[in-house]
Amino acid sequence: MPSYPYPLIPTPPGDWKNNIYDMHAIRMAAIHNIFIRALNSVFCHAPNVGPNEVPAFMKYCIAIADTLHEHHTIEETTIFPALEAKLGKGAMDGNVGQHDEFMPKFNKWAELCKKIAAKEAEYNATDFLGLFRTSTDMLYSHFIDEILTMESSTLKKYFSEAELQEIENKIDKKAQEIALLWNTPLILVNSDLSFNSWFPPIPAPITFVARHVLMNFMGDMWNYGQCDKYMRLKDEFKQMYGL
Repeated sequence: MPSYPYPLIPTPPGDWKNNIYDMHAIRMAAIHNIFIRALNSVFCHAPNVGPNEVPAFMKYCIAIADTLHEHHTIEETTIFPALEAKLGKGAMDGNVGQHDEFMPKFNKWAELCKKIAAKEAEYNATDFLGLFRTSTDMLYSHFIDEILTMESSTLKKYFSEAELQEIENKIDKKAQEIALLWNTPLILVNSDLSFNSWFPPIPAPITFVARHVLMNFMGDMWNYGQCDKYMRLKDEFKQMYGL
């Protein structure tokens, strides 16, 4: 059974910049590590949040929940169907089944975050983390298992480069449809580019807005991330990852 702090996922081998087959697993590991850092940040900060800090912390936690929902929506509506079309019906059932297993519990935690933010519930760190933990162990195991379904040699066996590029085009289109711009800083403050250099192909103007406008406008909520706005791991979290 995994335990906090959740270890980061090693970057799969390959060249994500020049090899579209390698890129899928490397990208998935990078995205999952963003979420792992976010989960670890909640466990780290929750016991020490003071009454005046609760609103900002809840905004941060809600951003995590919203971004995870976006990620799973892209997977279930775009990535998994495209892969199953070649790998065979049911090839992604394991991934979807894991989503179905942990998401109801994760959603209960997300609802609690919203209720606390709306002052419809009191913040109690023990109860808050207890509910959080009911889903995160399963979620962490899923983060590891899912990468195996994106293995480079498997994709190379069933897909041409052109076919994978078409999937990429669909992913980009779906992401543009559903991504919430104001949650973009979550990616910045939980990405350590020294560990995995892949980063979403966000246009430079949007990165600028996220880094210098949204992070200033939205107050202290982004201080709970494990990295600074330039995607450098903060010193206080280096020991957590053996650095």
